[in-house]
Parts: sequence; structure tokens; C-alpha cells
Amino acid sequence: MVEGRVVAPVDHRNVIAALRRLAVPSALSTAADQLLGIADTIVIGVFGASALAAITAGTSVFLTLLIPLFAFTAGPRIMGAQAVGAGDMVRFGRVIRASAAVPFALAVAFILASILGARPVLHAILSGAPHADEAATYVVLRAFSLIPIVFSGNAIAAFGAAGDTRLSLRTLVVINLIHLPLLAVLALGIGTHHPLGIVGAGTSSLLSEIVGAAYVYTQLRARPELRILSEMSIDWRISRASFVLGVPEFVFLVLMVVPDPITIALLAPLGVTTVAAYRALSVVNDLMWAFPGSLGEATQIVVGQRLGARDIAGARIFAADAIRAGTVTCTVAGAIVAVLAKPLAQLFTLNLTLGALAAGPLALHMLTAPLKGYGMTALAPIRAAGDTRFSMWLGLISGGLGLGGIAAGIEVFHLGLWSVPIAWTLAWTVRAGVTALRLRSGNWEVRRLAA
Repeated sequence: MVEGRVVAPVDHRNVIAALRRLAVPSALSTAADQLLGIADTIVIGVFGASALAAITAGTSVFLTLLIPLFAFTAGPRIMGAQAVGAGDMVRFGRVIRASAAVPFALAVAFILASILGARPVLHAILSGAPHADEAATYVVLRAFSLIPIVFSGNAIAAFGAAGDTRLSLRTLVVINLIHLPLLAVLALGIGTHHPLGIVGAGTSSLLSEIVGAAYVYTQLRARPELRILSEMSIDWRISRASFVLGVPEFVFLVLMVVPDPITIALLAPLGVTTVAAYRALSVVNDLMWAFPGSLGEATQIVVGQRLGARDIAGARIFAADAIRAGTVTCTVAGAIVAVLAKPLAQLFTLNLTLGALAAGPLALHMLTAPLKGYGMTALAPIRAAGDTRFSMWLGLISGGLGLGGIAAGIEVFHLGLWSVPIAWTLAWTVRAGVTALRLRSGNWEVRRLAA
């Protein structure tokens, strides 16, 4: 370890303080990330419902490429946290470097796939609606941003495993400081009098992600004690172990995001207004993910460090208290959003009609908030112990139930947009129940990896 700088595990004895230290920056960074999508929604909404429907479809396709890449932060988050708990920072640096190989290769493959397939896919989803070509170009531009995103994401996961979740927030602040002015200039044509619309939004996103990655590099250089840049070699055995951990998470995340573009395709025959209203619902719902996502991540970091330190009892106690805190927090947050559903939906679309159409389904969707709070914090210790296959099975179950329920609601029961919250409430209820059964089996830590 670099002399004078010590990486100490998070103090697990004060659960609320630990969650606050780790989850608050993570939640704020998720909110800042959603600000990018919210800004795009508001700006593109100026061009009408058909343009908003197009960027909704484009964003869904891009997220289908992006979110699965985060599966391969499982290596840094699981093996990295355990290495910190064991006090082995040399291994920590090796884990972080080795874990980046697979997502970088996948990012290149996704770029090529977007170049070849974005146009036919977007035309199929939007059924030939206006702006489909622009949405396809948007997807290609965003696909190129996967390279800087993978670099930043791997470093952010590393910092988080070491107990510092602030890098994500700082990086997203930098990205937003670049993206928002560029969005006004490129998409709306402010100062140029040549609005590029959806394509301008994609260009702005790409440039801002590149700047964000450059900022992350400066932060890596400022933390030599993490040993990430101490050498450039890659331990392919660790890379393989990280890949094995990430594959089930990859399947899980694919199954979480694939229903979104399929949902849009199912809603498309109901008109661009319904698709645009779905955008309002999904933006607010994604913003709400800041709560269960950050609390689950914080719980996983601390439990992982405890397992690395061979403190099984401490891991169990922390997990139990964190699950209670996560469930209560998400219940309160969901209730607040449900009460404010209409003004929130109208705010994020700048359209009273679309906001009114999305308000009811959005409020009902908040029934999933406590289920997500429990589900993500209860899943965290299982993930921390290295059992990522369980996540895959959860994805299969909840993804199948969610998509099947939406399809039945739209095609059979003609519930329209209401099908979305009804189906996902059912899916998350089952998911939380299955997770509870696995956690209460009492042996989740037996898959503990050697740090």
C-alpha cells in the first residue's frame, strides 16, 4: 500500500451512518444521471409528441445496450470489496484492471451492432412513425459513448468497493455541466439557429461522456493507494473470474431492460400520445430507482467488506438492519411520489395532457417502491457473497412476469398504460418473495469468495 494513505473498510457498527455515507452520494448520482434523460425529454418534447415518442424508443434501445454492461462491475464490487476487507490493495488493483476487459470488448461489439441494426429496429418499434431515422442516429451516437461510460463505470465501481461512492456523483455533475448547455445549443439551436433535435441530443450526450471519462482519469491518478494505475498488466485469471460473476448479472440486467422497448412496441398501436405518456411514467419511475438501487449497493459494499474480513456475524447483522431501513425509506419515498404524480408527470413532459394521462398509472406504479426497497437490500448480501446466479433467476422470473403481464393487459384486457404498473407490481411482489425465501435459508454466505 502507498505509504501514508490507508483504505479502511466502512464502519459497519452504525448501520444508518454507513448507509448514509454510501447511499446518499449514490442516490444523488442516480438522480443526476436521470437528469440527462429528463433534460432530453423536456427539450425534445418541444418538437411534438411524435419526436418525444421517437426519443423514448431510441433511449429504450440504448439502455438495452448500456445497462447489461453494468453487470461486469460485479467483479470490482464483489471481489474488490472483499479485497479491501482483507486489506489486500495489490489484489484490489488487479481486480479492477482485469474486470474492465470484457465490458470494453462488449462495448465495441455493441457499437458495431448499432451501426448495422439501429435503423431497422427503430422502424420496427415505431411502426414507421416520424423521426424513426433520427432516433436510429441517436442510438448510434449513444452507442459510441459506451467506451467512455465503461471506463468511468469501472472506476466508479472500484471507488465504491473501497467505500467511496462520491466519484459517481462528481462525475455526473461534470457530465451534466457539459451536456445541458450543449443540449440547448445542438438540439434547440440556441445561438446557431440550426436545431438538430434528437440527433443534437445524442451528440451532446457523447461529448459529455468523453469529458466525464477524462475527469475520472484524473481522479484515478489522485488515488495511488488504490493501486489501479500502479501497473498496466491484466491478470486473465481474475478477468475470467470477473466474467463468471458478471454473466448471470448480464442475463439478469438484459431481462430487466428488454421489456422496455417491447412495452413501447406494444403501446405503439395506441398512438404516439400513449407512448409519450409512457415516457413520463418511465422517467419518474427511473428517478425513483435512486432509492432502492443506492441502498442495495451500499448494503452490498459493507457486507462484502465484512465477508472479506471473515466477519460473518457482522455481515449478517448489518444486512438485517439495512433491509429494514431500505424498506421503510422506499415506502416513504414511493408514497410522496404517488401523491405528487400528476405535477411530476406534467413537469417532465411540459405537457398538461400527457402529464394527466401518465399520472394515474404513475401513482399506481409506486406500489412497487417498498417491494423494490426490500428486494434490492435483501439481494445485496447474496450478491456480496458471490452468488450472482440467483440474480439471473430473479431476472427470468420478474422479467417474464412483467412483460407477460403488460402484454396481457394491453392485448387481452385493453388496459392500455395501466397494464404497466399492474404487471410490474405483480412481478416485484413475486421477486421480493423469492428473495426473502433465499435469504432466510440461512446459508447465503457459503458461496463467499476468497479475497
